[in-house]
Amino acid sequence: MEHIIQVELRTDTTHTLTWLDAALKPKPGMVLLCKGDPRPWTVVHAYLITARESRDSNVGWKAEVH
Repeated sequence: MEHIIQVELRTDTTHTLTWLDAALKPKPGMVLLCKGDPRPWTVVHAYLITARESRDSNVGWKAEVH
């Protein structure tokens, strides 16, 4: 099982809510890249600070430091 955190992400004019691996330690302002998507996504808000356990998550995300 993985530990996940729900976050709001933004790129250009698109917003989305998703669950990310808690190991990424998403924080507002952090820029993420999604596998297969050339656009940088910015974390707007981490809605669930305490990680939850899950069997499925969006493992295609990785952090990029700016």
